[in-house]
Amino acid sequence: MLKALIVDDEAASRESLLSKLRLFTPEVEVIGQAESVSEALEMIRQNTPDVLFLDVNLSGETGFELLEKLGATTDESDVRPEVIFITAHDEFAIKAIKFSALDYLLKPIDPEELVSSIRKLEERKGLGGAAGLGVLIENLRGGGGMPKRIVVPTYDGMHILKITDIVRCESSSNYTNFILLDAKPILASKTLKEYDNMLSAHRFERIHKSHLINMDYVKRYVPADGGYMIMVDGSRIPVANRKKEQLLKMIRNM
Repeated sequence: MLKALIVDDEAASRESLLSKLRLFTPEVEVIGQAESVSEALEMIRQNTPDVLFLDVNLSGETGFELLEKLGATTDESDVRPEVIFITAHDEFAIKAIKFSALDYLLKPIDPEELVSSIRKLEERKGLGGAAGLGVLIENLRGGGGMPKRIVVPTYDGMHILKITDIVRCESSSNYTNFILLDAKPILASKTLKEYDNMLSAHRFERIHKSHLINMDYVKRYVPADGGYMIMVDGSRIPVANRKKEQLLKMIRNM
């Protein structure tokens, strides 16, 4: 049984989520509800929930502030709760959450997505979810700027990577192989499409259906043999025909 705390400043939203949890996820026991950061902190200290359903916006405060205060006041020996964020299409918040490999639900909450989030939470227990919270807070402290680090989930836990250390990503069925500057490759348990969506604003280009490259680590383009990029790690990455004209323009402007 998972002990859950709902943190949301809207009573109707709290009751709606409570009803759905009772109906669709009987393995979750809601031990309390809070509508502010201070109230949530007190309930967390008293009840040590396994998971927080945490609204991003809390009447002039944010769920992120709660996490910062929780990190500052929680002893290392305490068990930090998992977090499932609740948000209403806040693009900046969603981007930060995705880079931290954390889960979120959009309002109004879909029951199937709620069940999926609980299943994923159960699967990742013990795999270092607290690392994602640390990266989330770090990226948020950068204000509206670009995230500096990304959390990559693998079969054996969470890996925290500097985005500037990623040379390229290669599709491997439903997984993604991260090729790094000065470290061994990491096989992530997410698809290349997901990382394409996250990293496209960081000078990463999907030049082939199986390859996403960091343009800062391109050595040169070779037009022979259908066209390919030579990367700093010596790899030769094929360029899809539909991407060639766009990439040549980018290279000329580099």
